[in-house]
Amino acid sequence: MVELLRSPALSALTGVAHGFTGRRGGVSEGPLASLNLARRPGERDAALVANWSAAMSAAGLSGPIALMNQVHGAEVLEVLEGSGPLAVAGDADALLTRAPGVALAVRVADCVPVLLAAPSGAPRGAAIAAVHAGWRGTAARIVEAAVDAVCEASGARPETLVAAIGPAIGPCCYEVSQEVADAICAAGGRALPGPRGRPHLDLREANAAQLRGRGVTTIDFVGPCTRCSPDHYSHRGDGPATGRQVGLIALR
Repeated sequence: MVELLRSPALSALTGVAHGFTGRRGGVSEGPLASLNLARRPGERDAALVANWSAAMSAAGLSGPIALMNQVHGAEVLEVLEGSGPLAVAGDADALLTRAPGVALAVRVADCVPVLLAAPSGAPRGAAIAAVHAGWRGTAARIVEAAVDAVCEASGARPETLVAAIGPAIGPCCYEVSQEVADAICAAGGRALPGPRGRPHLDLREANAAQLRGRGVTTIDFVGPCTRCSPDHYSHRGDGPATGRQVGLIALR
């Protein structure tokens, strides 16, 4: 059975469905076991379709899924219809929609998934976004671009938006080079001293700082460090053959 982690603030919004998956409750095997939700080496299309069906059902959704080819940049792609689960809408690191029933998904295994929503009372109506923020996307300020796009689409002011930051690698485990640390510090984050003398980063807090800088005040942190959690895929912990969990959001 698929169990989703949810943001209290997003859950309080009328007409918004969302959730963050873990690695349990699917049919994938081997290093992808069991709820892998991305095309990975060795994955069967039938397993991927079954896993997506289970995840969507857990979220109370049945409509089309929109996915993107995540390229660690700062491009926001607006979609009107689904493309997945076996195809992508295009190259981007954030998806945006105002179309009811279209589920937006961001696939991660240590990177930061961010879900954004403008409420239905916005001047041009509700809008949502799903954001993929690895260190490069964080340095490129992808979440700021997503906030701007959601505000433009909905007419909402940033302080009325709701953001949920899902499970991602934490500062306990995210040791990086000084070059990476400098890039994140230049983008509003901060480096922490690590036990081996190398800097550690809190990517979730770096993205929260960017959200606050854009005027977003309602921000939920949801879930654990993926490297520490046995219930989540982690590229750092499991290696490159591991699967992907998702952050998922839709307008009902």
